[in-house]
Amino acid sequence: MKELLNILKNQQRSVVVVGSANVDMVAKVPRMPKEGESLRGDSLSVVFGGKGANQAVALARLGAKVRFIACVGKDQYGKAMKQNFKNEGIPTHTIKEAVDSLSGTALIFVDKTGKNSIVVIPGANHDLKPKDVIQQKGIFKKGDVFLTQLELLSETVEASIILAKEAGLITIVDAGPPRKISKYIFPYIDIISPNETETEFLVGKKPETKKDCQVCAEKLMKMGARAVVLKLGARGCFYSDGEKKFFINGYKINTVDTTAAGDAFTAGLALAWGRTSIEEALQFANAVGALACTRFGAQPSMPTLSEVSTFLKQI
Repeated sequence: MKELLNILKNQQRSVVVVGSANVDMVAKVPRMPKEGESLRGDSLSVVFGGKGANQAVALARLGAKVRFIACVGKDQYGKAMKQNFKNEGIPTHTIKEAVDSLSGTALIFVDKTGKNSIVVIPGANHDLKPKDVIQQKGIFKKGDVFLTQLELLSETVEASIILAKEAGLITIVDAGPPRKISKYIFPYIDIISPNETETEFLVGKKPETKKDCQVCAEKLMKMGARAVVLKLGARGCFYSDGEKKFFINGYKINTVDTTAAGDAFTAGLALAWGRTSIEEALQFANAVGALACTRFGAQPSMPTLSEVSTFLKQI
């Protein structure tokens, strides 16, 4: 792991991220409300989120050179998000401004155990069309790795995956939120990484046992994906590429908020993939995801490379 950390510190990776950008309205609650119940919350915070933006910020803090293709509204939140990207060292010339749509929003409930429930209103995210991505195709030629999620329009996600693969990038798809992926796109995916809920949605089976994980991974690879990384929360993750099949255990932490932990994990995976053994890359990704759980909020919880390094040295 020491060698990997040195590589990550001294050899900058270029990552192209195509994805969503949201403003998160986060309510801390004693527990999740029941149907028809009015529950008094503990606090309300407004923070930056969106799976694409979370991963872009996480990668920037980990030291990657990030090129982020997204869309925000011409409202106060859109302006604030673009300023935040600049503050994180992410260029904003690739971020479209929607004329008739408000910026994407997420309503998030976080209970006392750190578990969350999320409702996403796409807004301007759905104004990012395939033509907008195609206009930025020159950016793909400058990248090493491509990362996307499923919060955008399906056709936009699919167009970006094809562009990335044609440009020779390693293609990683974070399969969230749960949404169908065209069977024609799977062969363009090098690594697909769903969580437990997303895995069940895609293959009709929840990855609870080791055998379940193997069956789920095999189904995803039969669809065309070259490798599968199942995110299993506190349990860690499961990897399969048809030849190698194994679990990587998670780290014990004091959980504060699990929001965006999966995004942090996938960002860590994109940074480390192909630069060390698969096992070490997944251990690193687990560490990034674990650290994100120790802080409140989505982007505010994304750790730096120095913080991940310190964490790994202490365990």
